[in-house]
Amino acid sequence: MKTKSLVKHSITALATTAALASAMSASVAQAAEGKSVILLQPTEECTYCADYLRFFKQEATAAGLNFETTTSPFDPANQANQVEQAIAKRPDAIILWPIDANALIPSMRKIQKAGIPLIISDALPAKQSEKFWDVYTGGNSEEIGRESAKAMVDAFEAKGFGKKGEIFVITGTPGAPTSIGRMKGFTEELNKLAPDIKILGEQPGNWDQNVSMTAASSLFTRFGDQVEGVYAVEDLMMAGVIVAAERANIDAKKLALVGVGCEVPGYKNIKAGIQYATVLSDAYSDAKYAVDAAVKLLDGEKLDKYIYMPNPIITKDNLSECKGIQDL
Repeated sequence: MKTKSLVKHSITALATTAALASAMSASVAQAAEGKSVILLQPTEECTYCADYLRFFKQEATAAGLNFETTTSPFDPANQANQVEQAIAKRPDAIILWPIDANALIPSMRKIQKAGIPLIISDALPAKQSEKFWDVYTGGNSEEIGRESAKAMVDAFEAKGFGKKGEIFVITGTPGAPTSIGRMKGFTEELNKLAPDIKILGEQPGNWDQNVSMTAASSLFTRFGDQVEGVYAVEDLMMAGVIVAAERANIDAKKLALVGVGCEVPGYKNIKAGIQYATVLSDAYSDAKYAVDAAVKLLDGEKLDKYIYMPNPIITKDNLSECKGIQDL
């Protein structure tokens, strides 16, 4: 009888503990609701930036956050001023998409000194900034670059060039962490996998289709028939490259073309057989990862320092992995 009593008591205690844990969990889950978050990101003028902002608002609203958003036209000094203004508002957390790899480090230091949790989103700044922020969410830019190099080697093989030839590159805004990381990973991996595929030149496309078209036109004019392939660090810029090729009477379908993002232009160009591949880095996941990290930090959860999105290579064979645009 005593044993039965002990068992009954233990079961009751376990049930009570479970109920308390459940109640505490529910309480913690609601801790972030109503908290204030400020997002500081680049301009809305680039398609990816606009999509990110739209998804951020959607996810932050669903999470019950009170949020503000601020954009800056790829101007580090302006973004630094916006950080000062954000600190003065004393939000519960700040999400920063840094415009420059180094210029925003003093601003990050000020956020930390103010005791405000800081999530770095999308663009990973210089390594020395690491001690000033809590968590990074987004793509691993160097890994995206390495995957892009693998895709370029595959594209060269598919186009019948083997592992030898020449390409040019369209980068993002000068100084942008995302562009720097993607180029670093791309060049290192390409040199390892196919050292005879040479980069003839590179120009910034500033995350803009028209700017990229002008930059690509200049490079096509300069190198002409030498070019077997092009790497653009974003699909929207690759769309500009394709227009430039057409205007130069170059058949883009014969080139090894690799972009990043699986954005709508990339999706359509891959589906049409013009662009060979892209590397997935979508705005929806980027924004959602940032919001989720903010909520968890405000809930008191301990997070990994780096939370990376998956970045698979996308070709015509697996276009369905591009989120939200499969029906185009």
